[in-house]
This record gives sequence, C-alpha cells and structure tokens, in this order.
Amino acid sequence: MIFPPRLTYTLMGILGISSLLSCTIPDSGSVQYVDPANIPYELNTPSSTTITTSTSTSTSIALPVESSTPETSTIPVESVSLFFVVANQVIPIERFILSPVTPTQVLLALSEGLPEGDVAIGLRNALPDDFLVLVDLQRGIATVDLSPNFSSEVPGVEQRLAIAQIVLTLTRRSGIGQVAFTTNGRPQIVPRGRGDLTSAGDLVTCEDYSNLLPTGFSC
Repeated sequence: MIFPPRLTYTLMGILGISSLLSCTIPDSGSVQYVDPANIPYELNTPSSTTITTSTSTSTSIALPVESSTPETSTIPVESVSLFFVVANQVIPIERFILSPVTPTQVLLALSEGLPEGDVAIGLRNALPDDFLVLVDLQRGIATVDLSPNFSSEVPGVEQRLAIAQIVLTLTRRSGIGQVAFTTNGRPQIVPRGRGDLTSAGDLVTCEDYSNLLPTGFSC
C-alpha cells in the first residue's frame, strides 16, 4: 500500500515517539536487581570523601638568660689554730671563723669547746664551759682579762694546761708575740708550762709552753 507523503511523515513521527517512550520508561514500573558480583569494582566501591586537616603545633622553649652580674654566695672565713688538751699535752686543730678574725673571737671559739667529728676524738678542753674573756691587742702584746672566778673554776693542775691553750692559740695568730694576764685590769700570776709561776703582769710567749707540745710541733 502506498500512503500519501504527508501521511507517511505522520506515521514515522508516531513510530519515533513510541520508540523513544519504550526506551525511557520501564516496563510496568518494575525494578531489576543485579548480582553485586557482576558489578565492576569501580562502581561497587563506596564513595568516601577524605578531609585532611593540617595542624601546626608551635612549641615555645624558654632559653636561659645570662645575667650580666654574677651571683655569689661566698662567705669570707679564715682558718685558725685552736689548741686543745690530749693527755698532758696540747695540740692544735684547725677551725674556720668568719673573717675578719679578732683575738677575742679566737678565744671565744676556743671556749666553745671541741667540734664534732673524728678530729676531736681523744681531745678535751681545760677551760671552763662558761669561760668569758676580753683581749686587748697593743703592739704585738695581747692582754687577756680573765674572769675573777677563773682560779676557782680551774684546779691548779689544770690551770697550766688552760693557760697553755690560751697562749699557744693567741701566739699562732699573726701580729701576736706575747701575752699578759689581768683580772679586772689588775696584773695576774699564771703558771708556765713547766709549772713555775710568773710574777704579776709578766709577759709569756709560746716558748714558755713549748714543752707541752707533742713531738713534731714547735713555736
């Protein structure tokens, strides 16, 4: 059958529309399921979005600051020789006293007694516990003013050792060569190292008590 040209074009248009509709609209609205094993890997991989966060951490380090003025905690001290009794002799030990050292400070350190530790083993002090003394230094002569109770507090035998402690300790100091003893300003009689007595106000030296020093020690 031969259709007129106008009718032919009309039929072709209808057929084209029908073909287009059959491709775009599913048949009866049905859904087909596909086995996941048959889906290409790229399409079956879940899509995920990764967000990378860069965090910059700043650490502050405190550097020491040099001081232009050095800190010092040095306390000035001076080594002194203090004489103590061992048996019937006197020997020196070294102690540190705050500087500057005066003769009175030296005898006060002597009156405080022995230090703790091994250095004091076997030593004793012939001076009384409450021994107080004043020292006046003039032209190399140290005048020691003893308390009025000194003679009664220190027995006769011990006085020789106690006076030796004082004289030997003082004459070890630079600038002191002789020692005199008084009580309330009045000249006193004291024993020498060999037991003989001085006259009131006589000057004594290290040599007067050198016989009480151990072997190897000298004035």
